[in-house]
Amino acid sequence: MAKKRTTRKARVGFRQNRQVRRRSDEWTRQYRAEEEQLEDTELSESVRAKGALSRKRTILVDENDAPIVDELHWRRGRVTKVHGRVCFVNDDEHRAWECTVRRVLRTLLIESRAPVAVGDRVWFSMHPELSDGHPVGVIERVEERITRLSRRDRRKREHTIVANANQLLAVVSIAQPRLRPHLVDRYIVAALKGELHPVLCFNKIDLLREDLVTEDDDDRQTGLRVQDVIAEFRDLGYECLPTSAVTGEGIDELQAVLKDRVTVLAGQSGVGKSSLINLVQPGLNLVTRDVSEENEKGRHTTTLAELLPLDSGGYVVDTPGIRAFDLWSVEPGELEAYFVEFVPHIPNCHFGDCSHRREDGCAVIAAVEKGEITERRYYSYLKMFDEV
Repeated sequence: MAKKRTTRKARVGFRQNRQVRRRSDEWTRQYRAEEEQLEDTELSESVRAKGALSRKRTILVDENDAPIVDELHWRRGRVTKVHGRVCFVNDDEHRAWECTVRRVLRTLLIESRAPVAVGDRVWFSMHPELSDGHPVGVIERVEERITRLSRRDRRKREHTIVANANQLLAVVSIAQPRLRPHLVDRYIVAALKGELHPVLCFNKIDLLREDLVTEDDDDRQTGLRVQDVIAEFRDLGYECLPTSAVTGEGIDELQAVLKDRVTVLAGQSGVGKSSLINLVQPGLNLVTRDVSEENEKGRHTTTLAELLPLDSGGYVVDTPGIRAFDLWSVEPGELEAYFVEFVPHIPNCHFGDCSHRREDGCAVIAAVEKGEITERRYYSYLKMFDEV
């Protein structure tokens, strides 16, 4: 039997449009020379609510505190792009709408940096009469997210980059800019935390040489060969795709991985995300730029995330390049579960709450000493543990 939806009333506060009053009250100006002409201030006094929330509205919400869907007047769609406060939404008939977000909904989701993300399934009301017949609307409800790729922003809030994707394609380059293994580990943890399937794409494989080494993420990880790092991830069971936008190597394999799935691409600026998408889906003509020869850093070409359809089936989401990827909502105690080689050894630790850093009887440390866990991955875990 279908579960009966429960509804309840909720009081939602609104932020004032103006946090600072234009001028303060000056009661002395109400004084008149004659006492009998003194105005009774109790009759004209204006009472203001305390705090930033001075107005409230009562709305109906469901068990997830989301506004109740009005199927008669709202339409369902998927967010394809977010530009400022304007969300571009495709409805079920593939018609594009420009939508804003209902203020009450922004208030309900105020803890996030953005209440609506690319890939969100939303309900919106239609208001073409407000824009000379153009398809415009207002997002009234965001459906619960099945998966998400999130990071922590500078204000320590959740920044959801993409919602409801199937897999994360972590695009890294072996040179220009050089491979950063610790950043790859971060992408893997972020994918697993958001319930995304991680796939690793090692781009610019045409630049591979025997003496090519990774960029130093830690003094204890100096001089690691690129080939050894790629082999390490393969041994851990992760799907690794060597590709080249110059020679076309690995593009067929990449197309097969992307087919019939919603894939979010993540990686630093300059690793070649847009170049790969241009090869997979000719005709998009996404802007690309060269990497600086002086510091081997890429320059931003993709400025916002966008859901792009593929002729072969599925979608890809090209995201802006991010050099630092701070993990969101990963507790120190759960980090061990995202390092797959740790999992078989965890039950053998002497202490049930072992953090695998310096405890006596730690099976993970013993596995590192035996060579069953690589030192690079172990030091990457330690660095991530301190950060979360």
